[in-house]
Amino acid sequence: MKRIISLLLAMAMLLSCLAACGGESSSSGSSQSSQQESSESQQESSSESKESSEPSAENTGAGEPIEFSLFVDMTWFWFDKWGTEPVSQKITETTGVSFDVTRASDGQQLALLIAADDLPDIVYTDSNARAALLGDPNVCWSYNELIEQTGVDIHATESEIANNTRSDGNYYALLNAYTSQEAIDEGNTLLSGGTPSIAYRTDIYKEIGSPKLETLDDLENALLASKEKYPNVVPLLNGDGGYLHYFSQQLGLKGNRDGVGYDKDGNPCYWLGMEKVDEYYKLLNRFAREGLLSPEAMTYNHDKFCEVRNAGNSFMQVRATDEAQASNSAAIQAGTDYRWKLLTHELNEDALVSPNTGIGWAGTYITKKNKDPQRAIKFMSWARSEDGRKLCSWGIQGKDWDYNENGETVTTPEYQEAISSGKLRQDDFGIGVWIFGDQGDENAFIDHAVTDPDAQDIYTRLQSAVKHTAVMSELYFCIPTEGDMLNVYNSLGDMVKSEEQKVIFAESEEEFQSALDNMFAQAESMGMSDLNAWMVDQMAARK
Repeated sequence: MKRIISLLLAMAMLLSCLAACGGESSSSGSSQSSQQESSESQQESSSESKESSEPSAENTGAGEPIEFSLFVDMTWFWFDKWGTEPVSQKITETTGVSFDVTRASDGQQLALLIAADDLPDIVYTDSNARAALLGDPNVCWSYNELIEQTGVDIHATESEIANNTRSDGNYYALLNAYTSQEAIDEGNTLLSGGTPSIAYRTDIYKEIGSPKLETLDDLENALLASKEKYPNVVPLLNGDGGYLHYFSQQLGLKGNRDGVGYDKDGNPCYWLGMEKVDEYYKLLNRFAREGLLSPEAMTYNHDKFCEVRNAGNSFMQVRATDEAQASNSAAIQAGTDYRWKLLTHELNEDALVSPNTGIGWAGTYITKKNKDPQRAIKFMSWARSEDGRKLCSWGIQGKDWDYNENGETVTTPEYQEAISSGKLRQDDFGIGVWIFGDQGDENAFIDHAVTDPDAQDIYTRLQSAVKHTAVMSELYFCIPTEGDMLNVYNSLGDMVKSEEQKVIFAESEEEFQSALDNMFAQAESMGMSDLNAWMVDQMAARK
């Protein structure tokens, strides 16, 4: 059902500094794609929501208070404690469930916990590789088994369940934040706030003559101008060291930087086999040789990235769509005069902003160590329900958001004032953090009357991005989950992370070509052609 009316004014509360999103993104991608329920259904539920009493214990999974241990497999995640912000407090008040949170210190920690049989009650991960390890009946409970035991409604379509079902016939999680191609074609969706985007400092931009920023060449020229005028300022800061795939998207690569896409003949292949991948590395190498990229910045974690940005030591940075908003909030809190603006359009008419090769973003796994798996699946039923999704994605009704006279969702004046004063939706409110059951773009927007310029820019950016996207979920099933091909896939990923730094930061064209050729040769010696052939067979079998 089309929702053009609601999309004309939508926006506000977007994912802050992610992900994806893209940290180690799942195949949903940095794009972290999304879809929202129709505004008609919101309107129908609005009057009902206003009149209804507090949710009952039956539909919240509430009972005696219980604390689950939770491992968040995302080093960048906002919190490592539960109950420090209003949303998590409200979740506990509603469901009786709280969490003892551990945030991953690196990308290997979860695999070690699995190997040592030392898992917590629940694991939340956006990693395909580690999700494959968790999708094992000896490691985690399957949702279908627990649902059969408890009779709860998991609020999922047959397609969602089918997409998440493993080869053993079980599904161990339902990945959140999934967008269908149908929703995109109908025009009733936006992409996730984690969509890679450029933000630039307005004072430096004016000092270099406010040049046009319509193409990749324009962007490069602006970066060069800023470097010449401000040699001690980083021209282009790579968010958390992991958002340069913005440029692969602007070049229109038909696949996901996480490892799978299409080659020039339309066959599924590993990342290095995709059409235009050499153009992507050539562009980044030119940027590096021109001094526009910093090798050191590739190692920055989120805290270091924010430190450099907040100190005014960067001109442009590439990160999530709320980058300008987050940067401005930090500047307000610090009392500095730096201000940032989001680049809201694509730099290439052939851009493919969200080649979504996934079936969602992150999954919540109930381990065999869980002290009360039946209570855990009841909690997940609540998290995926309408009430659960609204609280986790939008905040507290009546305090952070409500319905207007037309039945549309709007943020409250109090919330708007807090955001304008420099507060952040995730860090200060807990909104859009604990989105275990988020479905589509529920975490992307809510306010149908937004007036804040930063929020308007975010909406304009997502409007542009959704016109340059394609859902390629069929490629998700070309990613191996076990056996020799999984070993090849993981080994290739490790090799590329190491060798592409030599490619990007080669000091001459000759050195660049040699490093690129060497990376391709290593990939071949490690079995990339065999993996690609296997992917072709998987695609044929899936069809």
